[in-house]
Amino acid sequence: MNNLDDIDSSILQLLQQDARNQTTVEMADVLPVSDQTIRNRISILEEQGVIDGYVPVIDYAEAGFAIRLPVH
Repeated sequence: MNNLDDIDSSILQLLQQDARNQTTVEMADVLPVSDQTIRNRISILEEQGVIDGYVPVIDYAEAGFAIRLPVH
């Protein structure tokens, strides 16, 4: 189990909000660290497996997919 500090937790929160459109420079404007520190922290979080990947959140109705429920 990883012991995340406040900076790591804040980075994760910002990534959850919008990982695709948010740069480390923009994150540094919000957090009390440099963009290089944020890049380093993200790399460490990825190496530790805390960040396991980046995936799109799909609105299936907007994409035109029918909602299907599994039948048991």
